[in-house]
Amino acid sequence: MTAADRLAQLQRIAQLLRDRDLMRLNAVSARKRQTEALLGALDKTQTGAVLDPIVAAQVVDRFGLWTTNRRILLNQQLARDTVEWIALRSAAQRSFGQAEVLGKLSLKR
Repeated sequence: MTAADRLAQLQRIAQLLRDRDLMRLNAVSARKRQTEALLGALDKTQTGAVLDPIVAAQVVDRFGLWTTNRRILLNQQLARDTVEWIALRSAAQRSFGQAEVLGKLSLKR
């Protein structure tokens, strides 16, 4: 195998790794956006029909407790998604750079 053949093979592998890393980053980005959308939706509550003031107060109180607990869970999920997104973004940047360098090297030969 000549040096040019090895370089071409390395370039193909680097492109495959780049594509894999970009797909992973895209999937985590979508999951992160979905979690952010769910968090944003918690702030957009609407009042329903006219209720008795006592019943309305109970509904608001229970719903407030539910949204607080849901917000805690979603913030934890968002933190996990963000950590994974940062790691995958770094991997995608690295594999993208490697593929670019190998592509430029193969053009020079």
